[in-house]
Amino acid sequence: MIDYSICGWRVRSELPLPEAAPWPDHDRPVDVQIGAAPVPAISNKNRYFQTTQDGQVFLDLSPVARFLVAPNNILVDTSYPLEAPDWRVRLLGPALGLLCYLRGIVPLHACSLRIGTRTIAIAGQSCTGKSTLAAALMRRNHVLVTDDICAIALHDGRPTVLPSFPAVKLPTDSLNTLDINPNGLVHVWLDVDKFLLPGSDSFDPKPLPLNTIYLIEDASEGYQPAIIPISGADAFERLNEVYYRDNIGRLIRPATDWFAMATQLAHYVTVRRLVRRPCFAFLKELVELIEADATVD
Repeated sequence: MIDYSICGWRVRSELPLPEAAPWPDHDRPVDVQIGAAPVPAISNKNRYFQTTQDGQVFLDLSPVARFLVAPNNILVDTSYPLEAPDWRVRLLGPALGLLCYLRGIVPLHACSLRIGTRTIAIAGQSCTGKSTLAAALMRRNHVLVTDDICAIALHDGRPTVLPSFPAVKLPTDSLNTLDINPNGLVHVWLDVDKFLLPGSDSFDPKPLPLNTIYLIEDASEGYQPAIIPISGADAFERLNEVYYRDNIGRLIRPATDWFAMATQLAHYVTVRRLVRRPCFAFLKELVELIEADATVD
């Protein structure tokens, strides 16, 4: 058994999770336990998840792994070797997202980083380039906080990011864009080939107040990258579109939770539209725009 720090929780796992940070030395009860056990397949082949009457969720990501996720426990059923990264990226991806919902957290579909003393989140739907932008910022010595799932707790009403693990998943075209050689990187297969790019040694598992959310959107042909402030009802509506796997989360969390989270984010956090050209034709300019904007008081 090894204890890890994931989203601020003390996670005790009988399975190795080398991507996660070790739990600090200070003592605290275990929040979540992870173990290996048989998990039945979902009978409905058109669904990959199924809720139970006692508040657990079956997550069937066959042939790689199946999971049974409860608020304090995750069971993993995989035929892959324990050292294989494929089941782990699904545990630290969809299964972690479900765990957030079950533990009362409404996560954004976002990467987050520390830029100076500020914490930002880059949010958007799948395949919009969140991780590519995060990696580009990491290469300019900014510290990764979360990849893809940005768990946010409300501490005294204010949104606070719960750091997940220090690695970001990148497809081959993103590595090429960033001129990163994949040799030596851990390879995984999700919907496409991806590689795990480790974060810096400065990863800190302590919760961080969230300062700014950037919502990625594509620019029309001919438009340059831009950051556009939004607020009020516009910010509220757009934030409701970037929660992680909300098709599952809305079956687990009541509507009041979603309303409360979007309201608090729109009230306490600076929200920006991040307009970019597809394929990151102006990636360097976009990164510089984020750096300049994130450090403005």
